[in-house]
Amino acid sequence: MIVGIGALRTREVLELAEEAQNAGAAGVLLAPVSYQALTADEVFGLYADVTAELSVPLVVYDNPGTTHFTFTDELHARIAELPNVASIKIPGVPTDPGEAEARVSRLRELLPSSVTVGVSGDPLAATGLNAGCHAWYSVLAGTLPEPALAIARAAQTGDAATATAESQRLQPLWELFTRHGSLRVVSAIAELLDLVDHPNLPRPLRGLPDDDRAVLAHVVQRLELR
Repeated sequence: MIVGIGALRTREVLELAEEAQNAGAAGVLLAPVSYQALTADEVFGLYADVTAELSVPLVVYDNPGTTHFTFTDELHARIAELPNVASIKIPGVPTDPGEAEARVSRLRELLPSSVTVGVSGDPLAATGLNAGCHAWYSVLAGTLPEPALAIARAAQTGDAATATAESQRLQPLWELFTRHGSLRVVSAIAELLDLVDHPNLPRPLRGLPDDDRAVLAHVVQRLELR
């Protein structure tokens, strides 16, 4: 299990990292979260401070939509040289397969061979895996592993066409992800499958409105998501 340890202050991040390690986490995931906009040197310093205290692998969480910080490939390369850095979680890839492959190849050339590149943004997972990403950091897979595994296993065996087709089959779901945010949609799926109670999201997040839940229920039934 990889545990998120993002917090506003380095001191708090270190405390969360220690708690995660003591609890038996296999790794930690860290996004550069801050009230004040961070500089590249400050972000590097954050990862340097945290990795110096870690005994488990760390995933660098590049999520500009949430953190409002944009990594350069050069900064990724600097951070990747730090101890215990195991993977870079990038925020999706270009939708064009050729552009996606060029994007992933450039980043992989800058990183040590020991550091993997993982794609996030479930609608772009097949494109990212086909383009050479080592991993997919999925929202869907935590609740519905089978459709995610179908995409990942096809890509891992070099069957790009099947990986793409399996992702395209889920397009109605990806459209809901785009419209409402993946967390809200997957939370509602877990409710529909009686895996969790309602409500289950931490406030101030709220679940989908009834009309949108009905649309999602139809998609889940039509795609036979179980």
